[in-house]
Amino acid sequence: MKKRKTMTGAALLAAAAVALIVCSSASAAGNGKNRRRRAVVLPAVYVFGDSLVDVGNNDFLPPPAPQAGFPCGVDLPRGSPGRRTGRFTNGYNLADFIAQRVGFNMSPPAYLSLTPQVSLDLLSGRVGANYASGGSGILDATGNGTITLREQIKFFANTKASMTKTELGHNKVNRLLSRSLFIISTAGNDFSAFSYGRANMSDPSSYIANMISTYLKHIKVLYNLGARRLGLLDAVPIGCLPGSRASLINDGPCNDASNSLARQFNSLLRLEMASATAAAMPGMEYSIASVYNIISDMISNPQLDGFEEVSNTCCGGGRLNAEVSCSATSNLCTDRSRYVFWDNVHETQAAYQRAVAAMFEGTAAAMYTEPISFQQLVTQKQVAPGAGIDLEHSSADLVAEI
Repeated sequence: MKKRKTMTGAALLAAAAVALIVCSSASAAGNGKNRRRRAVVLPAVYVFGDSLVDVGNNDFLPPPAPQAGFPCGVDLPRGSPGRRTGRFTNGYNLADFIAQRVGFNMSPPAYLSLTPQVSLDLLSGRVGANYASGGSGILDATGNGTITLREQIKFFANTKASMTKTELGHNKVNRLLSRSLFIISTAGNDFSAFSYGRANMSDPSSYIANMISTYLKHIKVLYNLGARRLGLLDAVPIGCLPGSRASLINDGPCNDASNSLARQFNSLLRLEMASATAAAMPGMEYSIASVYNIISDMISNPQLDGFEEVSNTCCGGGRLNAEVSCSATSNLCTDRSRYVFWDNVHETQAAYQRAVAAMFEGTAAAMYTEPISFQQLVTQKQVAPGAGIDLEHSSADLVAEI
């Protein structure tokens, strides 16, 4: 993880927030209008992971998979009682803001929501799809009734197989995929194993090592399927989430034992990802965004980002408004732009918007992303798309190996 520089992370985050205010994307997201603000710079965006980026796949899953019911999505253009928006926050989430940064109106649609007509865009290699599932993790044992990361990648492999059967053919599909952006947000839910006794808190190293090795296997499959631009969102400070803090005596400060798990994972991810790409993924360009540090700095210096409330959630109940899950009967704040946290485990649209600005913009991006910024990731020239792509095996063969 990057060493902290002289200028504080909070100050850099504030600088990114200022830039955000003066750019058109801020007004578009803030006033609820969903317009295209610039030319699309990539063919498509493909999203994998958990509830930080899920835009509705869980709406198509039976219980006990978690679903984002109202008032989640209340600040989206069509957010209203009884209507599901699929997002576990009050408005747009990380996937939406990242997609907006590369010219799209919002995240690509949830994979399970696709109709035959909408699927035409996906099969043409344009726009992309969102395979993420709230509650999922890196490991198959994580989540209850959700779409595991393994299954999400299988869905993408099936997508590619269908794309290659069109008039595009293998070569053009591979070129389109190599220019597209792949986003993964995962790991946070895997740490629940320490609470439920599936992992030993006294020796977390082996569990975290297994998380990393499994994660890299999944990334290598995506690489073999054609991914060449990869944005990874690291684990959030899980010990600072209101749901974690509400269980502490006197609503105490962040749970450092929990945060230590996230920091260990994030450090090992950077080391192993650098090693794996150098050894076995030629042509792979990637950026790891430190969501951990971004959120931590928001909590430490909220006023620099325009926030006022960093302890209590906007939607919930009980201590810190975080002991009871967000629902239609919850206590709901009125000025959601003042809050860092939407509910007991998710941030607000305002926090997500500022986080993505920090991944892309200037000095802040230099501190919060590595080895390159997200802006560099989406703009730099790619190597020949066929480099490293598994041409001897079909997508079906790769699916069988997952």
